[in-house]
Amino acid sequence: MPRSSLSIQRSPLKVSAVVLALAAATSAMAAENGNQRYSAGIGGSDMTTPVVPGLYFQAPMVAYHASKIKGNDGKQLTAPTPVPGLNAKVAIDADTYAILPRLTYISGHRLLGAHVGVTAMLPIVKRKADFGLTVPAPYSGNPLLVGGLNQTAAGMSGSETGIADLEISPVMHWEIGDHQSVLFAPTVIMPLGDFKANQRVNTGFGDYYTFRPSVQYAFIGDGWDLGGRAVMSFNTRNKDTEYRSGNIFNFDWQAMAFVSEDIRVGVQGYFVRQLQDDTSKNATVQASINAQGGSKASVNAIGPAVAWLMNGGEMLIEGKFMKEFGARNRTEGQAFWLTISKPL
Repeated sequence: MPRSSLSIQRSPLKVSAVVLALAAATSAMAAENGNQRYSAGIGGSDMTTPVVPGLYFQAPMVAYHASKIKGNDGKQLTAPTPVPGLNAKVAIDADTYAILPRLTYISGHRLLGAHVGVTAMLPIVKRKADFGLTVPAPYSGNPLLVGGLNQTAAGMSGSETGIADLEISPVMHWEIGDHQSVLFAPTVIMPLGDFKANQRVNTGFGDYYTFRPSVQYAFIGDGWDLGGRAVMSFNTRNKDTEYRSGNIFNFDWQAMAFVSEDIRVGVQGYFVRQLQDDTSKNATVQASINAQGGSKASVNAIGPAVAWLMNGGEMLIEGKFMKEFGARNRTEGQAFWLTISKPL
């Protein structure tokens, strides 16, 4: 079936240094301060399923949880406090649940040897994040200090449900030989989801655009398949916050083997590397970005996958679990995925 990169999240806060440190911490699938609109790990067995002209529906569903937030040094993020050397750890309990319905049409027409088409996706998400600060002894017994810090952290917490931002893209798909294919999708993501600059958790990303070209390669072997997707995200400045997220590179990969006529098992992973510093027109926020090495995010993940190809291609159902490691300037967690793909 066809596939292209999917996306599936603040404001410059003129408040205490503690809040600025918490603002630098990212909740799952946040846009600014180290994350992006692309959902790492979304590509799976659909990357290596043969494509023919037609209309296709995909419904990836994800449940992501993170209880760690890492700083620029790869360790649990600490927050500046009124007490020098206190080393208060930023605690996070973040969950994202999302359905990413996508329609893709591949025509019988060719351009430069490729079948051409179009794809569009609009996520439906529920995001929740609870923040806190863990204060070491002997300061943990100080109710004024600890209470004030935790009250500040609690102000960053929240829960929102709704639609995220719309993405649309033309698609070009080449068959190169009997066993290989390449897909190109220059995706544009438009601000459509709800975003409030004065709150931490939102369903949308803010008033900015993302240009996200992706190139996907598939090798379909004799009983085994390899797929990879390279993605670059180029962001404009968020007009709601005057914050610009740096350009980010993603790579998703999967290796699968048939264990029966319709069941494939294998391993999948991804890595994320932000190549450019974040920037802000707010000097205080920019100072916080600089303190985190430009807030350039990175993370790796790996895990098992299993796919069921019903009736020779009538429907594809895939489940997978991926565990993140080596995170910097972002959350580190794990994700369960269930994806349904069907030709219409």
